[in-house]
Amino acid sequence: MALPAVDDVFVFTHPDHLDRILVSDVEAFGKTEDYQRAFGNGLLSVEGQKWRQQRDMLQPLFYRDHIRGYTEQMVACTERRLETWIEGETLDMEPEMKNLTLEVLFSTLFGRSLVPGEDQELRDAADGLNEWFTPSSWILPPWIPTPARRRFNQSTKRLRQEVRRLLEEGSDRTRISGDEASGSKDQSNSKQAAHSNTPDLLTQLQKARNRADETDITIEEIEDQLITMVFAGHETTAAALAFTWYALATNPDLQEQLHTELDTVLDGDSPTYDDLQNLEFTERIISEALRLYPPVHTIPRRALTDVEVGGYRIPEDHEIHLSIIHIHRDGRFYDEPLAFRPERWTDEFEEELHDFAYAPFGGGRRTCIGREFALLEAKVVLATVGQKFQFDWENDEAIELEPRVTTRSKEGIPLRIRQR
Repeated sequence: MALPAVDDVFVFTHPDHLDRILVSDVEAFGKTEDYQRAFGNGLLSVEGQKWRQQRDMLQPLFYRDHIRGYTEQMVACTERRLETWIEGETLDMEPEMKNLTLEVLFSTLFGRSLVPGEDQELRDAADGLNEWFTPSSWILPPWIPTPARRRFNQSTKRLRQEVRRLLEEGSDRTRISGDEASGSKDQSNSKQAAHSNTPDLLTQLQKARNRADETDITIEEIEDQLITMVFAGHETTAAALAFTWYALATNPDLQEQLHTELDTVLDGDSPTYDDLQNLEFTERIISEALRLYPPVHTIPRRALTDVEVGGYRIPEDHEIHLSIIHIHRDGRFYDEPLAFRPERWTDEFEEELHDFAYAPFGGGRRTCIGREFALLEAKVVLATVGQKFQFDWENDEAIELEPRVTTRSKEGIPLRIRQR
C-alpha cells in the first residue's frame, strides 16, 4: 500500500472506528491544532491533566439534577422570543434559533439577560466564531490572514470584552451580597436576569480563580472557557432545533402528533421539568432529528503516533475525521435511513443499536459535557413553541446541506409560521 501524502485526511464511517478512536485507543489520538488556535485553553481544545481539571470543575454544573433548575429560565427565554413572532410571516429558522439559544445560554450560564432585538453586535460576534472553520480558510496555513479569520478575531475580541464586563459585574454582585449579609441596604443596579438558586458557570469559574490551589485559573483561561461555551453551547442546539422544525414542517402528520401530545400533557400551560418527562413522542422527535441532521457532523482528531485503523496505516500528525452523519444515515443500522421516523426510537431498537451508531454528542470520556443541558433545552423549546405555533414548508425542493464545523443548510430554512 502506498504511503499517504502529508496532507491526506482519513475519514472513518463505522461505529467500530468511533469506539476504537474515542474509547479503546483514545491515548493514540488528540485534538487538531485548529481547535487549540481558535479556543486557547478552553475545554474543547485542552488535553491531558489540564482537560481533566477543567472537566472535573465544570461537570457538576451539567448534571441532570442540577440543570433541571434552568427549566424556568429556558421557558421564559422562549416565550419572550415568541412575542416577536407575527402570524403568517416567514422566518429563517437557523438565525432565529441561534438568537434563541444564545439568549438561553446567557440567561442560564452567564447570568446576563439578552433581550430579543437588542445586542446585535454581541449576537454577530457569537455567530462569527464559526468563521475560523470556513472551508476556504481551514485548508490554508494558520498564518494567512483570510477575511474569515479576521472576522473570527474580531468576534473573539468582542466576546472577551463581554466576558470581562460580566466578570466585573459578578465581582460587584459578590461584594454587594457580602455587604447585605452584614446588614447593608445597598442594592445592585446591574442588568442581570432574575435567577433561581441554581449557580451559573460564571460563578463557578470565579470561585475556581479565587482558590489558591492547583486548580487556580487565570482571567485569560476563564475567557477561553466562556468563549468555548458560546461556540459549543448555542450553535449546535440551534442547528438541531432548526432542522427539527424543518422535519416537522415537511411531515404534517408528525407535527400533528406533536401537537396532540403537547395538548394532552400540558393543556396550554408552560412546561415544567416534571411535565417534560411525560413528553415521550417529543423526545423521539429530538432523537430522530439529531440522527438525520447531527449538528456535529464530523469529529476531527489527529494521530499522536503511527497507528493502524480499519486496515489503514495513519502516520503521526495526520488528521482523521469520524463522520457522524455518514454513520447516522447508514442502512446497515437504520431502516429507511433518509426518512424522518421518530417512531423508530423504541426501547428495543435502542438496546439493539451499536453504541456508536448513534453519537450526536460524541462518545467516550470526551462526550459533550453539555449533553443533558442541550436535550433539556431542545425539549423545552419544542414544548413551548409547539403549543402556540405550527410551521409550513412552502418550497418545492428539499433543503441542501452545506456542512461547516456544524451542519448547516445551503440557503437557510425559511418556514411560514401560523398560530395554532
